[in-house]
Amino acid sequence: MSPALLPKHVAAVVKHQRDPLKALQMFNAVKKEDGFKHTLLTYKCMIDKLGFHGEFEAMEKVLLEMRLNVDNSLLEGVYIGCMRNYGRKQKVQEAIDVFERMDFYNCEPTVLSYNAIMNILVEYGYYNQAHKVYMRMRDKGIIPDVYTFTIRIKSFCRTKRPHAALRLLRNMPILGCEINAAAYCTVVGGFFEENHHIEAYELFDEMLKLGIAPNITAFNKLIHILCKKGNVQESEKLLNK
Repeated sequence: MSPALLPKHVAAVVKHQRDPLKALQMFNAVKKEDGFKHTLLTYKCMIDKLGFHGEFEAMEKVLLEMRLNVDNSLLEGVYIGCMRNYGRKQKVQEAIDVFERMDFYNCEPTVLSYNAIMNILVEYGYYNQAHKVYMRMRDKGIIPDVYTFTIRIKSFCRTKRPHAALRLLRNMPILGCEINAAAYCTVVGGFFEENHHIEAYELFDEMLKLGIAPNITAFNKLIHILCKKGNVQESEKLLNK
């Protein structure tokens, strides 16, 4: 008697198969195995794989099938993955559509979903729409987290409003959020972008004195901003800190 095929085995094969369409063939073939049923785990792995490789038509078909076979209230993580994959391929409207359909399919968006769609909107310059999503979230009584505020800070900096970003940074503890390195570095970068170098350095020093060390990603973004503006000496100064 052959050992039972388990969802974790199928998920592992899907993850390690480089070709998304071959992974999909296998995913569909195992449905014929006696007693095998796809689970949230296997569906999520398959949908993530297809979305990551830009096979969106196939991804939507698997998404449709999953809704018929899995408790829809558990699917938020899957929808967030779809939004991010659409966002990575600059398909902003499609990401919005995924977000807007969640309620219809009985999956209540939490702060995680709101953050995902707001981040995509800000990344592609849809600042007003991102603000509307934020206001809708607040109207629904959903409490923002540190990532929500960091996304809003990024939006302020991208729209040349570093002082508004700084005000929000200062208010984060009052709003119940601990300030992280990403939030600090985003505001510092916003000041550098607008050539407010003194304020940028003061804020960077303040961050270090508080024992908040920037991670590699946040620090690299700062260096990139300075180099892009031709401020090589300034970037060296920052590195020496």
